[in-house]
Amino acid sequence: MPPTWFRPRGYRHFDAPVGERFANKVLSPLFVERHAWSPLISYVKQQKRYKPKDKKTVFKDRDIMYASHRDACIMSRYSAETSRLLDIAYAKEGLSEAVIAYRSLGKSNYDFAARALAFARANAPCVIICFDVTGFFDNLDHKILKRRLADLLGGGELPADWYAVFKAVTKYRHVHRADLEAHAAIGPRLKSKSHEPVATIAEVVREGIPLLPGKTPGKGIPQGTPISATFSNLYMWDLDVAVAAACTAAGALYQRYSDDILIVCPPASEAALTKTLIDGLASLKLEVAADKTDRAVFDPLAPETVQYLGFNICPTGAVIRPGSLARQWRKARRTLRHTARVGAEAVAGGKATKVYTRKVRMRFLPVGVRNFSSYARRSAKVLGNKQIVRQVRRLERMVELTLRDMNR
Repeated sequence: MPPTWFRPRGYRHFDAPVGERFANKVLSPLFVERHAWSPLISYVKQQKRYKPKDKKTVFKDRDIMYASHRDACIMSRYSAETSRLLDIAYAKEGLSEAVIAYRSLGKSNYDFAARALAFARANAPCVIICFDVTGFFDNLDHKILKRRLADLLGGGELPADWYAVFKAVTKYRHVHRADLEAHAAIGPRLKSKSHEPVATIAEVVREGIPLLPGKTPGKGIPQGTPISATFSNLYMWDLDVAVAAACTAAGALYQRYSDDILIVCPPASEAALTKTLIDGLASLKLEVAADKTDRAVFDPLAPETVQYLGFNICPTGAVIRPGSLARQWRKARRTLRHTARVGAEAVAGGKATKVYTRKVRMRFLPVGVRNFSSYARRSAKVLGNKQIVRQVRRLERMVELTLRDMNR
């Protein structure tokens, strides 16, 4: 059997997919120490978000980089070990419920939102503050990360295999996927369903396709590799310890989901806890994105709303953010248009007698186990708010009506 951390990947890269045999090889520290790492492939993922307080839509560009199959396999193994050691440390320090991202907790965002809501209700009137860290992955200091990794492994110098993995995400090179797609020979290979490598590194160099370094020497790790998220949790250890302790002493709640930080506290403790957080981030060479901080007084007599993990939270309950619903409708609309066009062409060409809509139904209606509709219903149950079901039913009705019209 393959190791529990191993997951086969099917995307195209500078090598072919690997299997159980290679996964067992990476259990050898010497093998990892001698491994030759490939460049990452990068692309820009644009996210559209509506900011209700400013009444405007903003676009956020996120650089995503993914590793070759061999590199990803190695990173997965070392990510699993880092997570195992961190979980032990979290349990000892009482942080198991404070650090909630990138961990196997068997919980979803609605569980974390429900915990925040329950705490706020039990301690009202209180203040809920949601902080965001500026350029999180791009600003992780390599020296601090290396020191934290060494401490987690028992102190001293990093073992050679661990140092090789550390270097793979701090001294990496990457190739823009757009440059590969634009190449006459390599571009078609990226679209092919073959499992062969899209190109050799020698070919990339020979064809003049740029091999790019990280953005800033000495800081930043790529977002998208199997170990990036785990290393980001490791990096925040000192902050988690300090802020969680301060919150406990003040009778407050602390939760951190990656670079989204939540504090629910008595109004009298807000200034001191905010300072503890800002000072802790500064010691890690990070800072709060002031324009993204969301604050609300949680008081049934003067209800305000705060956004957290995809939900709007206020004393009357929690509902799905309108922006999340709008994004889901945009996805559904694109899919419906594509299904209608392809289906109509198939019917016109005699390849089908009707437009087949099963896949669309599985994706956007509550018949699917893992889709937005099912997620919303689980959210409604955990958060105890039937309004969430009413929210998603409006989306489902629009999908159902469009599907019904396709075969009239």
